[in-house]
Amino acid sequence: MPPRDVVVIGSGAAGGVLAARLARDASRQVLLLEAGPDFADVAAMPQALRRADAPDAATGYDWELQATICDGRRGPLTRGKVIGGSTQVNGAGAVRGIPRDFAEWSARGLPQWAWERVLTSYCNLEHDLEFGDAPYHGATGPLPITRGSGDYGPAMQGFIDATLGAGHVWSADMNAPGATGIGPYPSNQRDRVRMSTTVAFLEAARGHPDLEIRADTTVDRIVLDGTRAIGVAAGGDVLPAAEIIVCAGTPMSPALLLRSGIGPAGDLTRLGLDVAVDLPGVGANFIDQPGAVIPAVPRSGASARDDPLRRVIARLPQVPGHPRDDAFYLCLFTGPPPGGGPPLSALMVGDMAMASRGSVTLASEDPAVPPEVDCAFYSAPGDLDRMIAMYRHAWEIANHTAFSATVDRFEWIDDALIADDERLAAALRGMTFSRINPVGGCAMGPSSDPAAVVDAHGRVHGVEGLRVADASILPVPLRAPAALTCMMIGEHLATLMMSE
Repeated sequence: MPPRDVVVIGSGAAGGVLAARLARDASRQVLLLEAGPDFADVAAMPQALRRADAPDAATGYDWELQATICDGRRGPLTRGKVIGGSTQVNGAGAVRGIPRDFAEWSARGLPQWAWERVLTSYCNLEHDLEFGDAPYHGATGPLPITRGSGDYGPAMQGFIDATLGAGHVWSADMNAPGATGIGPYPSNQRDRVRMSTTVAFLEAARGHPDLEIRADTTVDRIVLDGTRAIGVAAGGDVLPAAEIIVCAGTPMSPALLLRSGIGPAGDLTRLGLDVAVDLPGVGANFIDQPGAVIPAVPRSGASARDDPLRRVIARLPQVPGHPRDDAFYLCLFTGPPPGGGPPLSALMVGDMAMASRGSVTLASEDPAVPPEVDCAFYSAPGDLDRMIAMYRHAWEIANHTAFSATVDRFEWIDDALIADDERLAAALRGMTFSRINPVGGCAMGPSSDPAAVVDAHGRVHGVEGLRVADASILPVPLRAPAALTCMMIGEHLATLMMSE
């Protein structure tokens, strides 16, 4: 088989965008590989994959990963295993990172990723249905972004009014630069149909002579000749390529590099793997967002069975008692829980800029054995104190009359628990979960940075012909859900590659 110009591994948020763009605009022969099945268009998809608010979309289309949350307790880390990757199974959130994220990113010697540069790539993606005429939005891109109507229903409106009553501001466009407070949830959907990378990018690219999409193909490892990547091993075959771009996402991209002998030499040696390139940063600097909920049973009529699960989000500027860092995430889920049953309301609290850092390691060199993922929540001093302060402020909002009037009762949480530092800390350690926004593990940075894995163009340090382009390259926390930024990474890196 003659080598392809480019093999892209993973069809999710970054990979789907990158493959479509390279094939269309760069006249490169691109082979896109995906471990899961292929549904070529919306009509071919199961209902759960089509519907943007389906609570069980990932069932049967997930890697079934588990992560260590804290204190040895484990929980799910849902990652899509289907054409479209996690964009085909997530909640269709399309929230941008904020300028502060990219100021911290570019300050690491990476000016190509400054806010002013990535904003162009965000805009190139977007067909913003409400704010497309704003200079910081796009109106002609392939990805529809909408915020829905303002008819929120009693529980959601009560949450909005309670948050405003607590002193926060309304922001009609939470994707505007510097937006803070509470506002409508930007979403990549149309008529409740999830506009995944499959639908928005790959559907139009199918049939292009320079793009082949190959599903149900799990990549075991990158094939190296010395320190040059020459192909990928998949299904007993070696698929040669002039360049390989790993877009499998966090944690699968660092795991693939480790299986290929690229990573910390000591860890690879202990597994019996040959060390091709000693890169200590592979699998390190794993960053996720801890979440905890205040559960409530809504009063009759406050939450309808067909309500969308989420309608608004809040990015609050400050954790009470801490300096401003725009990292306090708050939202309300309302409606029937996964698996059915009477409607519930759950006020979610999340920390989008914790100091704790986790890791991705291999349990085995066998590709069928999933990687070990440790979120390491609350391992850094001060992180648990931040969550305690966030949770207490969320409890104040939940008990504001505007929201509490929609609640029959709160479950498990009461004033006595909230007031007791030790009990609340123990409760948070026991209830915290991953908000499933993992980034890092192949952090971007200059070659002078011993923790860096890739350079500003995604090229793996010390390996020719190999790049990484997905959430794993983020070297800093992202103060937003990750999906839209990962699509931006695919768009932005395609532009950088074509400028080389």
